[in-house]
Amino acid sequence: MKARAAAAPVVRLDAEVIDARLRELSRRLRRVAARQPTSVKALAADEDLQDILARNLEVAIQTCVDIASHLCGAHGVVPETAADTFAELAKRGLIERRLAGRLQLAVGFRNVLVHEYTDIDWKIVMQVMRTGTRDLADFGKAVLKMLDGQK
Repeated sequence: MKARAAAAPVVRLDAEVIDARLRELSRRLRRVAARQPTSVKALAADEDLQDILARNLEVAIQTCVDIASHLCGAHGVVPETAADTFAELAKRGLIERRLAGRLQLAVGFRNVLVHEYTDIDWKIVMQVMRTGTRDLADFGKAVLKMLDGQK
Protein backbone atom coordinates (compact mmCIF):
# COMPACT_ATOMS: atom_id res chain seq x y z
CA MET A 1 0.00 0.00 0.00
CA LYS A 2 1.97 2.92 -1.27
CA ALA A 3 0.42 6.31 -1.65
CA ARG A 4 2.09 9.15 -3.35
CA ALA A 5 1.69 12.81 -2.70
CA ALA A 6 -0.56 14.51 -5.19
CA ALA A 7 1.35 16.20 -8.00
CA ALA A 8 -1.18 19.02 -8.06
CA PRO A 9 -1.85 21.31 -5.11
CA VAL A 10 -4.04 19.91 -2.36
CA VAL A 11 -7.68 19.84 -3.45
CA ARG A 12 -10.11 21.74 -1.30
CA LEU A 13 -12.76 19.51 0.27
CA ASP A 14 -16.04 20.01 -1.59
CA ALA A 15 -18.78 19.47 1.00
CA GLU A 16 -21.48 19.49 -1.69
CA VAL A 17 -19.81 16.59 -3.49
CA ILE A 18 -19.48 14.67 -0.23
CA ASP A 19 -23.09 15.44 0.75
CA ALA A 20 -24.36 14.17 -2.60
CA ARG A 21 -22.36 10.95 -2.23
CA LEU A 22 -23.61 10.48 1.33
CA ARG A 23 -27.21 10.82 0.13
CA GLU A 24 -26.52 8.22 -2.57
CA LEU A 25 -24.96 5.89 0.01
CA SER A 26 -27.98 6.26 2.27
CA ARG A 27 -30.37 5.59 -0.62
CA ARG A 28 -28.52 2.44 -1.68
CA LEU A 29 -28.36 1.09 1.87
CA ARG A 30 -32.11 1.71 2.31
CA ARG A 31 -32.81 -0.21 -0.91
CA VAL A 32 -30.73 -3.16 0.30
CA ALA A 33 -32.41 -3.14 3.73
CA ALA A 34 -35.88 -3.00 2.16
CA ARG A 35 -35.24 -6.06 -0.02
CA GLN A 36 -33.44 -8.46 2.29
CA PRO A 37 -34.67 -11.97 1.58
CA THR A 38 -35.66 -14.34 4.35
CA SER A 39 -33.05 -16.94 3.41
CA VAL A 40 -30.13 -17.77 1.13
CA LYS A 41 -32.43 -20.23 -0.63
CA ALA A 42 -34.95 -17.46 -1.38
CA LEU A 43 -32.17 -15.23 -2.70
CA ALA A 44 -30.64 -18.01 -4.83
CA ALA A 45 -34.05 -18.64 -6.42
CA ASP A 46 -34.81 -15.00 -7.34
CA GLU A 47 -32.60 -13.61 -10.10
CA ASP A 48 -34.31 -10.23 -10.09
CA LEU A 49 -33.66 -9.85 -6.38
CA GLN A 50 -30.04 -10.94 -6.92
CA ASP A 51 -29.63 -8.19 -9.51
CA ILE A 52 -31.23 -5.53 -7.31
CA LEU A 53 -29.17 -6.41 -4.25
CA ALA A 54 -25.87 -6.95 -6.06
CA ARG A 55 -26.16 -3.64 -7.91
CA ASN A 56 -27.11 -1.65 -4.83
CA LEU A 57 -24.32 -3.19 -2.75
CA GLU A 58 -21.84 -2.53 -5.55
CA VAL A 59 -22.87 1.12 -5.84
CA ALA A 60 -22.94 1.62 -2.05
CA ILE A 61 -19.38 0.33 -1.76
CA GLN A 62 -18.21 2.34 -4.76
CA THR A 63 -19.79 5.45 -3.27
CA CYS A 64 -17.71 4.95 -0.13
CA VAL A 65 -14.61 4.59 -2.32
CA ASP A 66 -15.52 7.82 -4.14
CA ILE A 67 -15.92 9.68 -0.86
CA ALA A 68 -12.64 8.28 0.46
CA SER A 69 -10.85 9.23 -2.76
CA HIS A 70 -12.16 12.78 -2.50
CA LEU A 71 -10.99 13.00 1.12
CA CYS A 72 -7.58 11.62 0.19
CA GLY A 73 -7.28 14.20 -2.58
CA ALA A 74 -8.20 16.95 -0.15
CA HIS A 75 -5.27 15.76 2.00
CA GLY A 76 -2.86 15.66 -0.93
CA VAL A 77 -2.69 11.87 -1.22
CA VAL A 78 -3.27 9.69 -4.26
CA PRO A 79 -3.65 6.05 -3.17
CA GLU A 80 -2.69 3.34 -5.65
CA THR A 81 -5.85 1.27 -5.21
CA ALA A 82 -9.44 1.74 -4.15
CA ALA A 83 -8.80 -0.28 -0.99
CA ASP A 84 -5.80 1.90 -0.14
CA THR A 85 -8.05 4.98 0.14
CA PHE A 86 -9.41 3.67 3.44
CA ALA A 87 -5.97 2.81 4.81
CA GLU A 88 -4.80 6.33 3.99
CA LEU A 89 -7.77 7.85 5.82
CA ALA A 90 -7.02 5.68 8.86
CA LYS A 91 -3.34 6.62 8.72
CA ARG A 92 -4.40 10.26 9.01
CA GLY A 93 -6.77 9.52 11.90
CA LEU A 94 -9.86 10.32 9.85
CA ILE A 95 -11.44 6.88 10.36
CA GLU A 96 -10.67 4.02 12.73
CA ARG A 97 -8.14 1.45 11.52
CA ARG A 98 -10.51 -1.46 12.14
CA LEU A 99 -13.22 0.20 10.07
CA ALA A 100 -10.67 0.87 7.33
CA GLY A 101 -9.75 -2.82 7.29
CA ARG A 102 -13.39 -3.87 6.96
CA LEU A 103 -13.95 -1.33 4.19
CA GLN A 104 -10.93 -2.71 2.35
CA LEU A 105 -12.60 -6.12 2.48
CA ALA A 106 -15.78 -4.51 1.13
CA VAL A 107 -13.80 -3.32 -1.90
CA GLY A 108 -12.76 -6.92 -2.51
CA PHE A 109 -16.41 -7.96 -2.27
CA ARG A 110 -17.35 -5.24 -4.75
CA ASN A 111 -14.71 -6.58 -7.13
CA VAL A 112 -16.32 -10.02 -6.94
CA LEU A 113 -19.72 -8.50 -7.71
CA VAL A 114 -18.33 -6.60 -10.68
CA HIS A 115 -15.90 -9.09 -12.18
CA GLU A 116 -16.95 -12.56 -11.07
CA TYR A 117 -20.70 -12.34 -11.33
CA THR A 118 -21.02 -15.95 -12.45
CA ASP A 119 -19.37 -17.20 -9.25
CA ILE A 120 -21.18 -15.15 -6.62
CA ASP A 121 -21.74 -17.01 -3.37
CA TRP A 122 -25.19 -15.83 -2.26
CA LYS A 123 -24.48 -16.98 1.30
CA ILE A 124 -21.71 -14.36 1.43
CA VAL A 125 -24.05 -11.75 -0.05
CA MET A 126 -26.56 -12.50 2.73
CA GLN A 127 -23.80 -12.11 5.32
CA VAL A 128 -22.73 -8.79 3.81
CA MET A 129 -26.32 -7.56 3.85
CA ARG A 130 -26.74 -8.53 7.50
CA THR A 131 -23.44 -7.23 8.87
CA GLY A 132 -21.26 -5.57 6.21
CA THR A 133 -23.70 -2.80 5.38
CA ARG A 134 -23.19 -1.50 8.94
CA ASP A 135 -19.57 -0.75 8.02
CA LEU A 136 -20.72 1.32 5.06
CA ALA A 137 -23.18 3.19 7.28
CA ASP A 138 -20.48 3.68 9.93
CA PHE A 139 -18.20 5.17 7.29
CA GLY A 140 -20.97 7.58 6.30
CA LYS A 141 -21.39 8.60 9.95
CA ALA A 142 -17.64 9.12 10.33
CA VAL A 143 -17.61 11.35 7.25
CA LEU A 144 -20.55 13.38 8.58
CA LYS A 145 -18.70 13.83 11.86
CA MET A 146 -15.63 14.93 9.90
CA LEU A 147 -17.66 17.48 7.96
CA ASP A 148 -19.29 18.80 11.14
CA GLY A 149 -15.82 19.28 12.62
CA GLN A 150 -14.84 21.48 9.69
CA LYS A 151 -17.72 23.90 10.11
